[in-house]
Amino acid sequence: MNFDKAKILSIEDEPLVRMSILNWLEDSGYTVFGAETGEEGLKLFAQKKPDIVLLDMGLPDKHGLDVLRAILRMEATTPVIVVSGRAEIFDAIAAFKAGAWDYLTKPIDHMDMLERTVVNCLERKNLRREVAQANQRYQRLVQNVPVIIFSLRPDLSVDFINDVCLDRLGYQPADVLRDKDWMIQNVLRDDRERMRQAFLKAFETGKLEENFKFRHKNGYIMYMSGRCIHLAYSGSDGGKRIQGTLNDITDRLFLDKLLMQREKLNTIGAISNQLAHEIRNPLMALGGFARMLEKKHPEMEEARVILTEARRIEKLMKRISDYLAPLPVEPEPCQINELLRKVLDDLKGEIQLELVTRFDKALPDIVSDRAMLEDIFVATLRGVLKSVRGRGLLGVNTREIAGHVVCVFDAQSQDGTPIEDYGDDMMMPFDEETEAITASFKKLKDLGGNFSHERSSERVTFAISLPGARTHDG
Repeated sequence: MNFDKAKILSIEDEPLVRMSILNWLEDSGYTVFGAETGEEGLKLFAQKKPDIVLLDMGLPDKHGLDVLRAILRMEATTPVIVVSGRAEIFDAIAAFKAGAWDYLTKPIDHMDMLERTVVNCLERKNLRREVAQANQRYQRLVQNVPVIIFSLRPDLSVDFINDVCLDRLGYQPADVLRDKDWMIQNVLRDDRERMRQAFLKAFETGKLEENFKFRHKNGYIMYMSGRCIHLAYSGSDGGKRIQGTLNDITDRLFLDKLLMQREKLNTIGAISNQLAHEIRNPLMALGGFARMLEKKHPEMEEARVILTEARRIEKLMKRISDYLAPLPVEPEPCQINELLRKVLDDLKGEIQLELVTRFDKALPDIVSDRAMLEDIFVATLRGVLKSVRGRGLLGVNTREIAGHVVCVFDAQSQDGTPIEDYGDDMMMPFDEETEAITASFKKLKDLGGNFSHERSSERVTFAISLPGARTHDG
């Protein structure tokens, strides 16, 4: 590499030695400057900003170590080569401790050795600069890619995590590094042991491809995809590290569920419509004959049973007809957080669980039917409360996902009492026990929204999603 354009400053109090050094280096193509004292050398350093400094330790006005430290305070990356008549090992050690790059003793018998030392230091300086630039590029890449990059120790503590963690999960990277159990403790309980085993196995195989639920700092559930990129030996202890990524797949899973639910809704509607059509005519005939039979033979128990069952089927058919009939929608601007607070206040006498709310303050207003939304929230909340028989915790959260406003009612049993589950029956118009929430589900469908629920033995989650601000037709 050609360093002919490099600028060199020699701070040397002996004129003959100084001129010899400067003349030799100038003949080699360098731009040179000379100073006789420490004070003059520091002024020239500030003015000329040389690429390398040759420094005598025995200056008349300042100790060489003080000049060395002053230079490195101004520019820490500048190589300083000590050229001194002192050959004591302690002087060399002191110079290196203060930040010198090399040490030569006077008299310099071979000037080409001085030049080789200068070239070596300039090459090292250039190499350090290239490494620093590469590291900066790497840091910019790592900190700005749209996924969380992490490094995990064998005890499952986090060794490194990029700044995307704050944007995606709400946690400061410094806080993550301080909390030894951060990674595994924020995985939801029903996925925690599976992920613990998956992480531990990855230290043996170098493979990790798992989706799991993770708790955001604000309390709501994120769906994450964890991948192992590389199994390395790194860190201060040189130990094994899983280097991988965490990708937020919440929006994708949400949209997938939305699509599946719309297909399910279409299927339910088609089945209900066909069922109503196929049953209505024979049911009317059956009911008519049962009434005639009861009038003629009121003493017959069989006629009464037939009539009772016919009326029950007629009531079911009415529920199906009501379910299929479109509801009139009266759209108006709605603030979901405000509406949920009202519902929670109205039902506070019914809420026996410990209540925790986390409302997204930046949640946008939507255009929808306020009265219908209130009915939906009331019925859903009562359905959640009905599922938890014992002592428990109720979380009500709001957030925006993929252009939809999402309201989550999350109930946990805290005393081991099993959670009641009504499953997909809640979406069907066939069960009287779930009639209120089924009606709400129908209203939600007419508002362009969707409903989903998840259940384990200790937890049930009802999620209501509503389209972003838009005007409903009719």
